[in-house]
Amino acid sequence: MRGRWLSRRALLLHVAVAIWVPGCALAAWWQVTIALAGDRLGWLYSVEWPCFAVFGAVVWWNLVHDDPDAVGARGLRRARAARAAGDGGDGTVGGAVPGPGADLDEARIRALEERDPELAAYNDYLARLASGDGHPARRGG
Repeated sequence: MRGRWLSRRALLLHVAVAIWVPGCALAAWWQVTIALAGDRLGWLYSVEWPCFAVFGAVVWWNLVHDDPDAVGARGLRRARAARAAGDGGDGTVGGAVPGPGADLDEARIRALEERDPELAAYNDYLARLASGDGHPARRGG
């Protein structure tokens, strides 16, 4: 818990929100004075700036509570390592069918197709499309 709030990343986020929210409040007050001087569009901006402040606070909260090791490049590397370590050899990882980015060899694809005739039919359809036999525009119609 302490590392979440006092890490280098979190401290930079605290500084950013400490600048952002008062800056939005200052801009909102400036727009109120503009609106009171007769500019009707200033009323819209005087409401918009507090919305920006709330948005910044929500982003700050989510980034502080986000796990940087679970997202981005580090998260992708960790997921690939887990997939490689947990691969049971049947094309599934932890009982789930691999996602679109999973690397499957031909034998595993065939094993999955044997268990799922719908998948086999779809892969045949894609192969026909790729070869040009199944595409209406290439048949002349």
